[in-house]
Amino acid sequence: MWSVGWDVGSPCGGASTAYHGLIVDTEISWGRIVSDSRQYATCALVLAAGNGSRLRSKTPKPVHRLLGVPLLARTLFSLERAGITDAYVVLGYEADWVRTEIEKIDRIGLRIHWLAHSEWKKPNGLSVLAAESALSEPFILTMADHIFDSAIVERLLANRHLLQGIDLAVDYNLADVFDIDDATKVEVKGDRIVSIGKSLPSYQAIDTGCFLASPALFQAIRDAHAEGKSALSDGVQRLADAGLARVTDVSERLWLDIDTPEAMAEAERKLLAGVRKSTDGPISKHVNRPISAALSRQLVKTKVTPNQLSVGTLGIGIVAAISAGIGGYFGFLISGILFQTASILDGVDGEVAKLTFQSTPRGEWIDTACDQVSYIAFLIGLLIGVYRSPLPEFYFQIGVLGVLAGVVSIANISAYLIRHQESGSALTVQYGFQSGNGGLSRIMRFVQYLGKRDLLAFLALILAVFGKLPLGLVLFGIGGTFLLLPATSLANLSSLRRAQRLQKAQAAIPVSRAQHDTA
Repeated sequence: MWSVGWDVGSPCGGASTAYHGLIVDTEISWGRIVSDSRQYATCALVLAAGNGSRLRSKTPKPVHRLLGVPLLARTLFSLERAGITDAYVVLGYEADWVRTEIEKIDRIGLRIHWLAHSEWKKPNGLSVLAAESALSEPFILTMADHIFDSAIVERLLANRHLLQGIDLAVDYNLADVFDIDDATKVEVKGDRIVSIGKSLPSYQAIDTGCFLASPALFQAIRDAHAEGKSALSDGVQRLADAGLARVTDVSERLWLDIDTPEAMAEAERKLLAGVRKSTDGPISKHVNRPISAALSRQLVKTKVTPNQLSVGTLGIGIVAAISAGIGGYFGFLISGILFQTASILDGVDGEVAKLTFQSTPRGEWIDTACDQVSYIAFLIGLLIGVYRSPLPEFYFQIGVLGVLAGVVSIANISAYLIRHQESGSALTVQYGFQSGNGGLSRIMRFVQYLGKRDLLAFLALILAVFGKLPLGLVLFGIGGTFLLLPATSLANLSSLRRAQRLQKAQAAIPVSRAQHDTA
């Protein structure tokens, strides 16, 4: 067994005493909250004490896995990505089991402070009070059985200067709420909560389960508890009655309360739909992504890592290049099939990384490097296959230009990424035509859309089926030389100039200060 209440020296800690068998802070009063709420909240309180009987599983709800990741771990990862440094987790049912499972996950970067709550069968307001001694500053409050976009927490934190009692993230898109009958409704007037509960006759929004709370919430719950009402919503209602409960609109963000197997299935559907990118090309959107998402759905349940998937996809790309170098109809056909397969699998590593919170800058660089090697290897293999085939000489000549253009373009992209050091993804490269309004810019954006790997790989497959894959090398040679190479060169040059101007500006700052001091 284990026992822990709080860390006295923690960033959110406060003095404590006993209240109704729980640990509470005796120094907090509603009046002092206004000044405290101006501070930046870096702590979160996560309620994870219930057993989740409605899931009809013997596994405690906090460690029930959704796409390979325990629900509580998903909450912690989302909080960490929003800038939270310390999470106070209230445990009750099968506490040892839950803590052991979460502590096995060494990728969680925030500090976890475990809080024991023996009265976990009672209303969740008492679970909140179990953390009162540990939290004397504003904090994020959420539940282990809610999935949510970390942007919801970021938005709450952005409004922290408006906090007096509590700020609730709400969803106004009622038509899109899953199982609205079971959802907690919120009646809103302006930006203030009028009433909250599951059976409101009139409401405009739904409680997402994410709050920015001041310690005034503890006092409100204790007052409600003294009157026989111990739910979290009872405490929120008291703050609302005092004019201290506001709302933040997060209607366009992902969130879901998971109480039933049906809600779990809906969460899985929403998360898998979320792996789609706005930058997906036509083939990726309608062909590749549905297949890769189905594969990712299974792979997240294994121990295969995104980096292993990146390297594995590179291996398939190398085999495609070797097959292209062999030439002949069947050599080109196998190459086209494998290159299209690699294009589909190219999305799996990123999907698995996103779904399991394993995205890292290092992983982005590995993915980009594997993609770049795969591209060039395929072009070189195809060039060799064309050289060995009885084709007009200009096929090979234009192919050489295409390979050279591809190599230099990749060098430009790599230089850009190294210079910016913000991401290893080639998708972050900024091209001038992306924001231009002229005719040439519009043409270049259209060409860029058509030139995505998903469409090129699919075109290579179609050409290979009809025995025309070498024509693909000619088309790439022309496009790479006259479109890709100029675009990447200009992006790299513009990036270099911006970096030089910034370096000069930074170098001039100490000189100006020295002149000011001398004067």
